[in-house]
Amino acid sequence: MSRYSAEQRSQIAAEYDGYAEGLENVASELAAQGHDTAAEIQQGLADSYREIASASRESSAALNRSDY
Repeated sequence: MSRYSAEQRSQIAAEYDGYAEGLENVASELAAQGHDTAAEIQQGLADSYREIASASRESSAALNRSDY
């Protein structure tokens, strides 16, 4: 199992937070246009990316989980 340094985990977290923010923006735009199902899908992906970001801050072991 690969180990990540604290700096690497922080970089990974920032990257996934950025992805999540972008998806949340898309979800908001879709919802505003009345595309609720598409918005929910995008928000679900954003939530998954936030979970990965959180796990990367927690530990290398959490980051290496495969159930996201």
